[in-house]
Amino acid sequence: MSSNTRVVLREYAPEGVHSPDCFTVDHSQPIPDIKPLAKGQVLVHVSALSVDPHQRIFISPPPEKPTIKSAFRYPLGQPIFGIGVGTVAASKSTEFAVGDKVRSEGMPWQAYAILGEDQLIKLPASEGALSDHVGVYGMAAFTAYLSTVYAGKPKEGETILISAASGAVGQVAVQLAKARGLRVVGMAGSDDKVEHVKSLGADAVINYKTCGDLNAAIVEAAPEGIDIYFDNVGGEILDTALLSLNSLARVVLCGSMSTYGAAQSKLRGVLNLPSIIVKQVTLQCIYYLPHYGTQRETDFLQEMARLVEQGKMQFRVDERIGLESAPQALADLFAGKNFGKLIVKA
Repeated sequence: MSSNTRVVLREYAPEGVHSPDCFTVDHSQPIPDIKPLAKGQVLVHVSALSVDPHQRIFISPPPEKPTIKSAFRYPLGQPIFGIGVGTVAASKSTEFAVGDKVRSEGMPWQAYAILGEDQLIKLPASEGALSDHVGVYGMAAFTAYLSTVYAGKPKEGETILISAASGAVGQVAVQLAKARGLRVVGMAGSDDKVEHVKSLGADAVINYKTCGDLNAAIVEAAPEGIDIYFDNVGGEILDTALLSLNSLARVVLCGSMSTYGAAQSKLRGVLNLPSIIVKQVTLQCIYYLPHYGTQRETDFLQEMARLVEQGKMQFRVDERIGLESAPQALADLFAGKNFGKLIVKA
């Protein structure tokens, strides 16, 4: 490889539009020279990148009247970045040696990247394929663990409703919930995804795109009500799910994919909050990053490794090959054209 292929943000994506056209795949840059590396820096050969819903926010146009709390935006004319893994190709760090496998939350979408040692986590050499660390051992699976086990506080015999149950997070949540003796009701957006969620062990699955009255479909699938609602999508699905919650239910807010990049005219507030007040429902948001390096991550990795070794954890990956495929992969994520955890093999 003679050039350092990069996925560069050319322009911000308009509201409601999910297209690869705002990116340029740039082949004009050479592979970085290792001589100018500063103390503590390493050159990483990027292997795999995680394609994630929150990145849609970062490619949206900045607000006209930004505030100190306005969401981050990727800078134009630069490679975007996210969770990724790779191999150290050169190092001026005492913490990382050539050949070490590493993960970064700020891995640039390019073939080679110079990163500081404080941006990297060393990965075990023997724990599955390197890409597994943006897959079955990655952020999405860890988020499912935090949401289902830590925030959901599941009790055997309870009912959990999981939106986007065939997705990167949902597929793991289904299996973790079943392992803890819960009755699992999933939601998915196509017949093949419905069948996949059933194959993971879900007791009932709703195709939210074809069921008609979603509230009636939830009542039919969970006639005794919902004890835990694991929300990945927000919007009307969240609002409808609130109607079926039992007293002392837990709502885990993990994502709001239906609203990322949506036109402001199509957004609406949650209307059914009054229905949960007297039920003393708990709403908790889960964000994975503060939990990295804690005992919860250790517990997660141990459980996932055991389940994988025992053949009790299915994890479907939608793998795209080459950085040239990355812009379309991100667009496909929001068009529902992916099936499972979406990653790009660089």
